[in-house]
Amino acid sequence: MGQLGCHSGVKPAGEPSSIAGQPGIVRAALFALCPRCGATGLFAAPAMFAPKCRLCGCEFASHELGPRGLYVVIAPLIIGLVCAALWLDETLRPPLWLHALIWPPLVALVVVAAMRLAKVAWLTSRINREAE
Repeated sequence: MGQLGCHSGVKPAGEPSSIAGQPGIVRAALFALCPRCGATGLFAAPAMFAPKCRLCGCEFASHELGPRGLYVVIAPLIIGLVCAALWLDETLRPPLWLHALIWPPLVALVVVAAMRLAKVAWLTSRINREAE
C-alpha cells in the first residue's frame, strides 16, 4: 500500500501485503526496518532492539522478548542443528577441524537470524494490537 492507502499490487514473494508503509516481517528482520514506518535502525546489536525508532518514535525496548519467550524458537533450532552435525559426521566423516570451522559460525548465524525474525514478528503483532 502507498501512503494514501492505495495498493500497488507488488509484493515480495512469501510475504503478505503490508499496511501503509509497513515492511513485511521477513524484510524488517533482514534489513532492521521499523515495523511501523519502515525506517532503518530497528536493532542496536545483532539481536537486540534499539531503544526507539529515529523516525516515528516507536518504542522498541519496551517490547523486548525475554529469554523465556525465545526459548520456544531457539531450543528446537539447536536440536535440529545438533542433529545436522551428527548426520554430517556419520555420513561424510569430516575431520574434527572442519567441524570446528563450519559449525560455530553457522550456529551463530542461524540463531541470530531466528531471534531477529521472532522478535520482529512479536513486535509487529504487539504494534498491530496496540493500533486496534
